[in-house]
Amino acid sequence: MQIELQYILAQISRNPNIDKGDLPATNSLILEAITQGLAVDRASIWLLSDDNQLMHCAYQLDGKQHSTPDLTLSRQDFPNYFSALDDERNIVAADAHQHPQTAEFSDIYLSVSGICSMLDTPIRHHGVMVGIICIEHRQIKQWQTDEIIFAGFLADIYGRALSASERVRYQCELEQLNSGLEQIINQRTQELTQSLEQLQQTQHRLIEVEKMASLGRLVAGIAHEINTPLGVAVTAISHAEATLLELEQLFQAGQLSRQKFSHSGAAIKHSIAMVNTNLQRTVDLVNSFKQTAAASPDQQAEWLVLSQFIPKVLCSVDSLLKQHQVSVQLEVPATLQVHSFASPLATILTRLIENACQHAFDNQPSPQIMIRASQHTYSWQLDVADNGRGMNANELARAFEPFFTTRRHTGAKGLGMTLVFNLVTHLLQGDVSLHNTDTGCVVTLRCPLTLSTTT
Repeated sequence: MQIELQYILAQISRNPNIDKGDLPATNSLILEAITQGLAVDRASIWLLSDDNQLMHCAYQLDGKQHSTPDLTLSRQDFPNYFSALDDERNIVAADAHQHPQTAEFSDIYLSVSGICSMLDTPIRHHGVMVGIICIEHRQIKQWQTDEIIFAGFLADIYGRALSASERVRYQCELEQLNSGLEQIINQRTQELTQSLEQLQQTQHRLIEVEKMASLGRLVAGIAHEINTPLGVAVTAISHAEATLLELEQLFQAGQLSRQKFSHSGAAIKHSIAMVNTNLQRTVDLVNSFKQTAAASPDQQAEWLVLSQFIPKVLCSVDSLLKQHQVSVQLEVPATLQVHSFASPLATILTRLIENACQHAFDNQPSPQIMIRASQHTYSWQLDVADNGRGMNANELARAFEPFFTTRRHTGAKGLGMTLVFNLVTHLLQGDVSLHNTDTGCVVTLRCPLTLSTTT
């Protein structure tokens, strides 16, 4: 190839407008290079329609005149030419009026523009021909191999510009899409944030409502539990006062008999006994209320070997187990050590055993309690299971609720499981759950092997 043509190709290939995808600038650049390098009269760029039935002139340089003429060729009008294009090879016509592939242009195109010679080179994009560079001269011209190769290189460069233009267009569309998505995301985020805030406000209100409702139930329960023994005590005191007043009146009137004195004395003693009994019950209730609160700050956590600790707790409730004829089975690893509070843990075990003895067994043959302990990676688990009657749905749901009991007629206060729940969750930093099995009920405690803080 001639040095001049090589120089022109190098200059165009390095032009930044090519890889920017600036097609108007690329059109002008390539056509000027053709008319200059090949010394021809006219050059133009034609693009095929998607169905390859039409070809439209995108840009034309005639001498020094740049234009975008409204010219379209159809396959129906020029079948030989379009058939040649289907081969996707150069159309080289020194005398375009006589060349079999271009002769059909003679009357309505070539003669009108005074064109004699034509050189059409395919433009490819993504490996598919999308158009041609049409090089035309008003005199008969014998196209040289170097000129044909030069035109082919320029067509490939134009294909590069088409790819760059497509990339820029896709990038713009992507940026617009991203911008739209960002707006949608921002809008949705704002909506979700508002919804979350509303949910949090609603949750806070519900929690406050539930807290007040729980507090109301707690206060009502405490009032009811304390009011009963205090009411009996007040009634007994009133009866004693009335009896004593009657004795004084009889004594002052000189009408007090030995029999009346003895009968009234016995009534007063009975009233005093009732007062003592019910006041003691009130004291016991208050102590139970105090136990359901968090442990006192002077307690210290320690390492406990459960296989040694649990049997000691069972010894303290041995009389209760014998009274209800309940046997206890242990499955506790000998080496399992936990970091916990001895007294609260003993209270928890005691209350669970008492609860099982008092509530689980209704004439159950061979009543039994099974205590199992196991260790996990960061926690330990204690299961206290019985082979009793189990619990219905309402009992399971309300088991930890203060003052809920099914044995109030036997003197139960309904605070045992509440105490267990508070001690496990607040002090032992664990959780407690309750569920039925095929043979009874199981209370499960899960606590960390090492407490995060000590009190």
